[in-house]
Formats: sequence, structure tokens, C-alpha cells
Amino acid sequence: MMPSDQVRQFFADRMYGDPPANAAEITPAWRLLEEGPSPDGGLRRQVRLDLTAPKGPPTRITLLIHLPDDASAERPAPCFLGMNFTGNHACTPDPAVLDLTDPAGDATAGDRIGPSLARDRPAERTERGEQAHRFDFAAITGRGYASVTWCYRQLGPDTPEVFATGPHRTLGGSPYQERRPTEWGAIGIWAWTMSRVLDALEAGMVPEIDPARVIAHGHSRLGKTALFSGACEPRWAAVISNDSGCTGAASSRAVGETPQLLADVRPYWYTPRFQQTAAEWQQIHNGAPREIPDQADLLALVAPRPLYVASASDDPGADPEGEFLSWQEASASWPGGAEATAGEFPLPGTILQPDDVPLGYHLRDGGHDVMPFDWAAWLDFADRWVR
Repeated sequence: MMPSDQVRQFFADRMYGDPPANAAEITPAWRLLEEGPSPDGGLRRQVRLDLTAPKGPPTRITLLIHLPDDASAERPAPCFLGMNFTGNHACTPDPAVLDLTDPAGDATAGDRIGPSLARDRPAERTERGEQAHRFDFAAITGRGYASVTWCYRQLGPDTPEVFATGPHRTLGGSPYQERRPTEWGAIGIWAWTMSRVLDALEAGMVPEIDPARVIAHGHSRLGKTALFSGACEPRWAAVISNDSGCTGAASSRAVGETPQLLADVRPYWYTPRFQQTAAEWQQIHNGAPREIPDQADLLALVAPRPLYVASASDDPGADPEGEFLSWQEASASWPGGAEATAGEFPLPGTILQPDDVPLGYHLRDGGHDVMPFDWAAWLDFADRWVR
């Protein structure tokens, strides 16, 4: 078995990529845009965060922050941190949350997400509160946790054009087709930005949040992002992946999405060398011996910190059984983990949270989404292992 540092480098070189060499030159700066009581509970705060470098335009993201009522600088709260898909305003019906997709809205031009960045269908704008079920702010703050989210498309569109804007442009990275073989893809860009938001929390951007108790979470492609960030960023207090599928939590099987399919359809998510990796996995599917790491090895890099993998029963593209098997294999990296996670693939509605090992898994009934069922399980897990 490869040492963990070599496994981490494999995933950086062969799948998600490394940032440009000058990535350490980034400086975070922030400004309060708005705050007030949230109808979802607790205090709402909106903060503009600029990531600047000596060369290149800054990367600007707008953070939507929810704080529990009793959080203070003297008693900072633990926090869930993760990106959203369609804009902060889509995560809540709260009318005070800036709609950065609205060209006639209150956001300044520098903050705005154009419609083409709001979703893959550029003619459509996202509606306020349309994905509120994915961010159960009332439950989060009601249990004493903070939440930090921002739209991942403020970093650039979810297309190869992401390399013409956002952190890649700020750092002067190579044009998309001219990237170094190991230069980052979009997943690497998104994961790197999660760490920069954590930098800002450590620097005091939100004194009511405890930067030592921040949980990285993500759904679907952002679940892949949370896992890669968890493997590379030791400061996360815990990592949660939801329906992350192939190149996320699922083992690389010939089920649902496969590495080769993603290499063909979403090549910009990955380092240029991912085509080679996907071809090797295709050979393994065809019977060749496995000689390279799999996603269970990525999950294992989170150890000994708490790790939660969540699946949905009606989500064949993400291969829920493959996610479970990968979580089960990775559990051997936690003391007592293999024994605590032994068993068959569970029935829908099953939640597995061993008493004495910081591992969690559940199979929610339903499709590719985030629901209150998920948040209830994650909050129970966080109460046990992070609070």
C-alpha cells in the first residue's frame, strides 16, 4: 500500500490537480455587506471576500453566513462550510439575501453572477428559495451551528471557461488547453477556494465562528470537492460527502458514471493527466490487476478526523452501493473502523453511526438531492464528534 503522502500526490497529479506555483501569494480581504435577523433563525450576515494576488484581478465571492443566537467572539460556534449551486438567494426565501443573478438587483457589478453562471441553461434565472431544502438553516442554527455558503459559479462558469476567470486568472494560470499535465481542474479550484475561506475565518472574518471546528461539506460535484479538500486540508474538523459518486466517494466500478465517462464529458473538472488515469481504470474494469489507488484511498486520507458519506437509494448515476463499499473499505484507516462498519449494503432509510468510531454513512430514500433527513443525520454526527 502506498504511504498516505504518495496517495495524496497521486490524486493531485492524476485527478484533481495542483494550483499554480504562486498560490501561496493569495491575500484574503473582506467587507461586511449586510446583516440582520434571519427568518430561518439566528443572525444573517453577508460578507464580500476578495482573494487578491500581486498579479491578476481579484477573485470575489459573496458569503452568506448564518449564526446561532448564542454565538459570540467569547463562545464561537462550530460551523458547516460548503458551496451552493445556484446562488445564495436560492438557498433561502429570505428577501434580504442578495440575488447576485439579477441584473436589476442591488448587487454591484463586481459581485454579480451573470445568468450564464447561475445554471447550465443561461436563459433561466434562479428563483429565490428554490433550493432552500438543501440548506436547512433553521435546523443548523437551532442546534447551535453556524453555516457559511457561497455560489461556486462566482468562481467562474461550470465549463472550460472557468480557467478564464476566478482563482485561475487571479493566479495567472495557463490557458485551459495549455495547462501543465498536473495543473488543477475545476474541482481543484473549488477545493482550494474552500481553504481560502477557512483562512479568512482563521484571520477573524467572523469572530463568532470557531475556525478549529469547521466541517467541510458538499453535494454531488461539490461532494467530490469536499472530499478532495478534506484529503489535502488538515484543518477541517470533519468532512461530509453527499451523493458524490464517481471520483467522489464511490469506488471506480463499471456502474453509473465511470471515470472514462467523466474524462470524456467533464474533462475540465480534472487535471490533464486524468485521461490516462481513466484509461487505466477502464483496463481494471476489463480484468487488469488494480495497481493504482481508488476512491477508498481518498476517503482514508481524512483519517483520523470524522468522515460521513451519504447516499440516496434512487441515484444510480452516483452508484450508492459503490459509495458504501468505498466508505467500508476506507474505514480500516480508523482504529476499530473495519469492525464497526462491517455488514451488507443497507436498506433505504438506514443510518450507520458507530458509537466509538468517527464514521457515518446513510442511505436516504429518494433521489440525487439534499433533504432534511440528511441534515438531521449530519447534525447528530456533528454533535457527537465535532461539538
